[in-house]
Amino acid sequence: MAQAPEIPQAEHMKVELDPAAALAAYARHRRRFAEEVASLSDEELATPSRCAKWSVADVLRHGVDVDSWMHSIWSGGPLPFTSFDPRTTPHESVVTGRAAPDDVVRDRYAASARVMAEEVAGSDASRWGLPSICPAGPVPWWMSALHVFYDSWVHERDALLPLGRTVPVEAEETAPVWAWAVSLVGHANKAPLDAEVGGVHVMLRDGVVSTRATGAAEGDIAAMIDAVSGRGSVEDALAGCDPAVVHRLGALAQFFHTEP
Repeated sequence: MAQAPEIPQAEHMKVELDPAAALAAYARHRRRFAEEVASLSDEELATPSRCAKWSVADVLRHGVDVDSWMHSIWSGGPLPFTSFDPRTTPHESVVTGRAAPDDVVRDRYAASARVMAEEVAGSDASRWGLPSICPAGPVPWWMSALHVFYDSWVHERDALLPLGRTVPVEAEETAPVWAWAVSLVGHANKAPLDAEVGGVHVMLRDGVVSTRATGAAEGDIAAMIDAVSGRGSVEDALAGCDPAVVHRLGALAQFFHTEP
């Protein structure tokens, strides 16, 4: 039997996941989102999204931006910006992108999402460990793709839920997205932590965050992901969980709403 490839990790983040399964789930998500986006009307594109400053079309502008940034980073090109703050940089880029009409952005997003899905789906273990970067710092390639998965999964809901459209919640997608969201707990606070939340054990020690799945999440996993991403009450979504980790994830959620 062939030995399973070793899973590359970052120095400051250790995520026990099967990269192949996570990347396959990401590709499926992007194809589904692209198909739904392609059918959006002009009225729907102009509808306010769950993001306070963005319309549905603005969410798609951000998606096109992220794909462009990641293609540049993954190809070894120069970084697409001199500095990045997740609270301000995306919005500044979206504002610039409003020069393009909403329907053009819709079509660009659908095409970009399909290209990204094909690229990720076609990447094997030889690519997993290539050096990359994400807002959490230097990471191997598969982790940077996992961060984009997390971002896109939440934004699919940002764009489509206000339109009354159904957004599937599938365990193959929520498991890696939730594990990554919990891994970001060290972004807002470096204090030691050892707890379990939503079927994920998280440990933060000496500046290193480690997460591993311990079982299926209990409760509304979509609400949990939304809440730690600044969309809903963390206390309500994680009711019954260890108060220490609820507080820390609440701090992460608040980070997204603070001024730099």
